[in-house]
Amino acid sequence: MIYEIEKVDLMTFDKTEPSELCLGISDDVQWEHHIEEHLLLLQEKMNNYITYIINKGYLPATNGREFERFSINVFFANNPHEKALSFLQSFQDILISDGLPIRITCEVVEPNYNAKEDDECDK
Repeated sequence: MIYEIEKVDLMTFDKTEPSELCLGISDDVQWEHHIEEHLLLLQEKMNNYITYIINKGYLPATNGREFERFSINVFFANNPHEKALSFLQSFQDILISDGLPIRITCEVVEPNYNAKEDDECDK
């Protein structure tokens, strides 16, 4: 959950892309109120994920397995505010300029927890 700043919410890899580790962030907070505080939470969580990747914090959980590429997918339970989408795009741009092979995407998850693609989120 977004409030658990130090926790990695989800970690997976696809057998068809064995060199990519996918990390997920679960964000179930409403965007109507406290937008700036919500953005700060998202920023802190993203920063911690980047540190986790750079410091190879995933090695114990993957039995020492190394990865060449990484992705972070933010799963929003509510439609994200435009500031959140702008933030994620800026964050992705910074990663690219720093030479970090980390792709950021996001999805809006319906209440029944079936993923629904939101093209505006893809970065």
